[in-house]
Amino acid sequence: MDSKTPQRRRSGSEIHNGTITREKKPKRSEVLAKKKAVEQAIKSARAEKDHLASFPEFRHFVNNGLSMYLKSGRGDKLSSPVKHYVQSLLKLNMEGPYGSEWLDEEKVKRREMVAPEAHYIFVHEVADSVGDETGTMLSAEEASTCCVEDSGPLVGFVHYRFVLEEDIPVLYVYELQIEPRVQGKGLGKFLMQLIELIAQKNCMGAAILTVQKANLLALNFYLSKLRYIISTISPSKMGIEKSYEILCKTFNDEAKTILEVNENKSF
Repeated sequence: MDSKTPQRRRSGSEIHNGTITREKKPKRSEVLAKKKAVEQAIKSARAEKDHLASFPEFRHFVNNGLSMYLKSGRGDKLSSPVKHYVQSLLKLNMEGPYGSEWLDEEKVKRREMVAPEAHYIFVHEVADSVGDETGTMLSAEEASTCCVEDSGPLVGFVHYRFVLEEDIPVLYVYELQIEPRVQGKGLGKFLMQLIELIAQKNCMGAAILTVQKANLLALNFYLSKLRYIISTISPSKMGIEKSYEILCKTFNDEAKTILEVNENKSF
């Protein structure tokens, strides 16, 4: 996520039937009340210990020969085995798309993964659900150290946070990573459906994520299958050349106006 996104200048007037009409500015009290409400929404969302508690039907995923169990987690509460697993899966899935940028990016991700504001959904495999254990691309040692309490081995995770983007409270998906052997079976879509429900339950205006341009499978997954769009805060929409795009799905009119691409918008 690029924290240096420049603020946009929006038009303070509109033309209707040849007449210029200026937008009515909100009262200071209204602005402050809105700001307080947004801050409280983010504070409350961050304080929630288990976002899965509101969606018990998403605790389990059973489909296409997979049987999974989901658990919530926090970045500052990760055990050493889980940290090792997260690092290993990130390297496995992302070293290729990042290319020469990976060494620097990996250092950033190591810091991000253990931050207190980092929320997680961990996906555990129920014993004997896949059958062919030789299909994994993680080593046997890595796979054997990623059990948490009474759960089976990890096969993936989502790392997400509640943040402000263009003064809109959003759920930002930092990572959606699942092992190659369980991809293409509906698990990724299931996890994103859950993420969108968590976002709306916590009064977020949108779900946002960053995708490397070189990761064509991921771009197709989000843009075609999940109907995300390239956001106005994506570098490509501001004439900046970067190796990634920022995608979004909005849940209310204000977020739609600000975060979705509108060719008629003035900057």
